[in-house]
Amino acid sequence: MKNDLIERYIYAVTKRLPQKVRKDISNELRTLIDDMLAERCGELVPEEKDIRVVLTELGTPEELYEKYNPDNKKCLIGSPYYSTYKYVLKIVMICTIFGVILANIISGILDFSKSNSIENVVSSSANFIASLITNLIISVGAAFGFVTALFAFFYHKDIKIDTTSNLDSLPSVPEKNEKISKVDSIISIGLSVIFLIVFLTAPQIFCVVMYNEFIPIFNFETIRQTWYIIVMFSVVGIIRDVVRLIEGRYSKKVMITTVAANIISGFLSLWWLMNDRIMNPKFADNISKIFNNESTFIINIFSNFQYFFLGLIIFALLLDILVTVFKYLKNKEK
Repeated sequence: MKNDLIERYIYAVTKRLPQKVRKDISNELRTLIDDMLAERCGELVPEEKDIRVVLTELGTPEELYEKYNPDNKKCLIGSPYYSTYKYVLKIVMICTIFGVILANIISGILDFSKSNSIENVVSSSANFIASLITNLIISVGAAFGFVTALFAFFYHKDIKIDTTSNLDSLPSVPEKNEKISKVDSIISIGLSVIFLIVFLTAPQIFCVVMYNEFIPIFNFETIRQTWYIIVMFSVVGIIRDVVRLIEGRYSKKVMITTVAANIISGFLSLWWLMNDRIMNPKFADNISKIFNNESTFIINIFSNFQYFFLGLIIFALLLDILVTVFKYLKNKEK
């Protein structure tokens, strides 16, 4: 049947489609709409309200366009993911640049402190500039690649990051205690990025001063060998916080993501810190000399710093799980 509203609807769907498929899809849509109207109205002549109901059931013109578009999913990241992708990318890039500069400045200060001649100062300065430029290029490139790959995966696998596609799926306005602070999510993403950069580019930052010497807490060689564990730990944390940032409330999706991510992070922490070679043996030896075995408690803490560090991480992850689950269940009861 010919109807102005139907024709406008079909035109809105097909106007951006390639010319070679536009006519066939227009005819297909008319036939589909006629069948749906016949099923709804029977022998009666369809009224305006019947047409509106049928067109609403079919979906918006944009949704049908995406369905019929032969180029659908040929772009890397499309709607509705692109705007969120730009926002997260901006956060990660800023934190990456800040982390690289911070790590290199502190690392450079430690190197300059060891310089005892003009030649050494010049050499340290040249190494600092070269290291800063190299680390910036590698880190910024890696950060861009990771965020882009993450959102491309979301887009092409149709992982929903928003539930506002129609009126019935609009979420309720969250109360104050249901909201997840954007600032908290952004800070958490930033800390994950900075943690990753510092441990991969300048682990010597974690050191203590003993006998006028900077003594690293961790074993450089072991950290370099276990770089993939550090990367996985940070990536899991960033994914968890990206979901929180997108959702903005303690939803079921946030709860499941948090529990899964924190369990994985816990196992990665155990895998990394249970390695006996992760600590610098010189660090533990010097702690014993300073306290002359008089303070056994302090010596044990520093000698087993990796287990103390592991305990703090596990405690923080468990606390995060408990708080998230509690807030989700509490808000669900309302």
